[in-house]
Amino acid sequence: MKQKLNEHLEVVFDEVLPALTDAGIKYYVFGGIGIAGIVGRFLRENKDIDVYVLENDFNKAEMVLRRLVEKHGDWDADTWVLSYSMMKKTRRPKLEISIKGTERFSVVPVYKVDDSVEFRVVETFKLSDEALTQELKTVEGFKFYSPPNDVLLDMFRSLIERYIAHYNKPEPPKKDSRHIVDARAVFPKEEIDDYIRRFQEKANLVQAKTS
Repeated sequence: MKQKLNEHLEVVFDEVLPALTDAGIKYYVFGGIGIAGIVGRFLRENKDIDVYVLENDFNKAEMVLRRLVEKHGDWDADTWVLSYSMMKKTRRPKLEISIKGTERFSVVPVYKVDDSVEFRVVETFKLSDEALTQELKTVEGFKFYSPPNDVLLDMFRSLIERYIAHYNKPEPPKKDSRHIVDARAVFPKEEIDDYIRRFQEKANLVQAKTS
């Protein structure tokens, strides 16, 4: 039985991801759903599914997504919308599908550079060549491809480090925040404790500046 927790993503698992595969495009799920793939169960409600593709497949992926959106035309009460944006600093494009006015799927390109793979967000960081290896994952009835677990964990650690570096709130993240929930499922307690300590230090600095 498929998990009710993320039933709003069922159409992405059942229609969007298979359409990419049918078109010969290798995709890689990362983010919260990627972490769920490591542990084999959903940890929380996920807003959307994030994937990356190799740069050479990005335009092809856009054509696949446009056909899907056209298929779900004005007659479809769910109203599928495809949008395009560009990360100014790294010049990295992004495609998003919104359903019923809420983003449910996004795809970004990664870039093969020498013996590594560049993942470009606010900053650019490098992944190993294994980032282009697909692994089939199953989470409570849903099947999808993601990079190997070590790659997912490296990406997640980089995300947390950026989050800590730019944290500007007077209170640390709550225990049920998405980063903490996901981290507790895949990282050892010592690592979690260190993240929480550093978040608290940043929060204390924000408090000191505003007091």
